[in-house]
Amino acid sequence: MELIIYIIAVFGLAAFVYFVRNKKAHYIAAILFCCVQLTLNYLIIVDRNVFLEYFFKSDALSIIFISILTITGITTIINSFVYFENRKDNYFRRGIYLASLFVLFACMTGVFLSDNINILWILAEATTLCISLLIYHDRNEEALEATWKYFFVSTIGLSFSFIGILLLNAATNVTGFSSLTFSSLMAEEILITNQFLFQISFLLIIIGFSVKMEAFPLHTVCIDAISVAPGPVSAIISSSLMNVGFVSMFRFYQIFANTSLYPWMNHVLLIIGVLSLLIATVYMLKVDNYKRLIAYSSIEHMGLVTLGVAVGGFAFYAVILHLIIHSFTKASILYQTSQFVRIFKTKNIEGTGGYFEMSPLGGVIMIFLFLIIMGIPPSGLFFTKLMIFQSLIASGYLWLVIIILLLLVFILWSFGKSIFHILFLKIPESIKENKVKINNWEHVPQLFLLLIALYIGINPPDFLSTLINEAIQYLPK
Repeated sequence: MELIIYIIAVFGLAAFVYFVRNKKAHYIAAILFCCVQLTLNYLIIVDRNVFLEYFFKSDALSIIFISILTITGITTIINSFVYFENRKDNYFRRGIYLASLFVLFACMTGVFLSDNINILWILAEATTLCISLLIYHDRNEEALEATWKYFFVSTIGLSFSFIGILLLNAATNVTGFSSLTFSSLMAEEILITNQFLFQISFLLIIIGFSVKMEAFPLHTVCIDAISVAPGPVSAIISSSLMNVGFVSMFRFYQIFANTSLYPWMNHVLLIIGVLSLLIATVYMLKVDNYKRLIAYSSIEHMGLVTLGVAVGGFAFYAVILHLIIHSFTKASILYQTSQFVRIFKTKNIEGTGGYFEMSPLGGVIMIFLFLIIMGIPPSGLFFTKLMIFQSLIASGYLWLVIIILLLLVFILWSFGKSIFHILFLKIPESIKENKVKINNWEHVPQLFLLLIALYIGINPPDFLSTLINEAIQYLPK
């Protein structure tokens, strides 16, 4: 019953903001949506069995990532209204934007909660349409190209995943829509009678969901989407939507983690992780668009996450913690890009400079965000990377750790050079006479996420550690 109420509430609010083109009405609808999302988040924490009859299941993994979605969702809505005000968008565009955003959050929530494999795929595909509408918000040629690319590649990619799910269905001899669930497959001992079929199934599923996960091989479409989309939308793509891809991949990984396919799967993920890191490094060294630079940074982090899953052990814990800290930090960084675009009127790094002088508070926040995302102490990502490297060394991959550290040095240099260019170089002559004033209140959501990321990294709460350990309890130690 609670799920039906949630769906009716979200779609009702989406319809309301689309048809009622009024600023005050949009504010009220946004507040109501935040209340609905917070209520759902509370319900899945206090009662894990609340959605069982609808092929949905609340477990530790879903609680973690829905909580991230709720927090970043609220800050995204706040930043969206700041974005509207500074652009003077008309209410028709606002209505489409907010309606798409509400439905997107509901679909992502459904993916995190879904126990039924078919429903998970349907909801993941639904996020493609919502994100496409959000990318196209500016209604220009660049936005149209990025939207078409994202929609086309995402649909093709998830078609691969769908074929993989069909093969998985055939390989496990499970029939019926309601029977193909993660919980039922994990509860049974899967006999690998046709190893080739299972391998093709896993490969297709991983390739398909890489388009959401921002990992090799279908990572490229997210780069265009992040660079073109409004700052708040870019933040969601690089945080919760990326987590949608990870959770989808991770649930399929868990099904076969205790079978004879385990070593083979880890080799596949190891290759994907290394290639993601290599691609991110190469493009970050030559990119001149700061939003694309930040997008390639997400690929770097997903490469590290994939490597952590591949080597296992205590790296499983590090992977989940890494994603939590990364989500809050990367969302905050991309919120700031809305200010960069507004101030400098360009996304080209060479056309920026003097941000610290124009917004001292924003500059300080950006410095701390840079330290966290690069894994420089006191960043929690330093410790998660260390745990992943320890697992790699314990698995006999010392040579790979050396290569990764070398790649990370190049990434640090490239990212740092660009960020400090934006912060401390001279203000461009083109904007000296018409400086944009940044209200300090605009930094509050970013500061809030920054403080959460710092706190979790330095002192992970006991309840969070318990949830992470519960989420990985069925994986090989």
